[in-house]
Amino acid sequence: IDYRHGISILELIVYIPTLFTALWMAFRHGFTRSSGWIFFVIFSLARIIGSCCYLATINDPTSVDLYVAWAVCTSIGVSPLTWACIGLLSRVNDSIQRKSGHALHPLLFKVTGLITIVGMILGIVGQTKSTSPTAGLYNSKTKAGLVLYLIAWVGLCILLLLTSLRYQWIEEGEHRLLLAVGISIPLLFVRILYSLLSAFAQKPEFSSLSGNVTIQLCMSVLEEIVIVFVCLGIGLTLSVR
Repeated sequence: IDYRHGISILELIVYIPTLFTALWMAFRHGFTRSSGWIFFVIFSLARIIGSCCYLATINDPTSVDLYVAWAVCTSIGVSPLTWACIGLLSRVNDSIQRKSGHALHPLLFKVTGLITIVGMILGIVGQTKSTSPTAGLYNSKTKAGLVLYLIAWVGLCILLLLTSLRYQWIEEGEHRLLLAVGISIPLLFVRILYSLLSAFAQKPEFSSLSGNVTIQLCMSVLEEIVIVFVCLGIGLTLSVR
């Protein structure tokens, strides 16, 4: 077991209980996309499956399928986290609509989410259609997917700004969701930046498959963990709407 396997073990320790917490949140607040909690369930499942696949390479280090499965689960992580933040802001927007009727048009949230989904699809295709997991990191479809993730991140920032400008019309208790998304956005950018450096700069230390594991831990793994903890932690304090 090496350093990278240790990260997979860490992710299992974190995301198995997180999965059950997210499921409880989804049951409590609803499974609709606008609630956002279902995407933490999807993200936790992706991380659990990916970690299990990578740990399985200890006994089968030559299995390309295991590495591809791990790479796919790793690449789709940004999408559910972005969608989760969109969902939380959508909940705030619903709150504004109930209190004042001056909410943002729901189409803004749907378009940002659609960009994220297309980015995820391109990432999956880029990984699965490549001759090797390493080639999948530099595939043109993978790169296009990452660019769409960045565009969706910019859209998320705009949604946060526009929602914050309606702060006085947000129902009591819902304001803290702005804090959750506000904390998550810079962390999400660092996570996307790590993937962009891996795909476009092609510096070996940023490769998620064979690069510097400490960089991966500090620019990818920890950011994801903090985002999930912050959003679910604040979510536990919310009332059912």
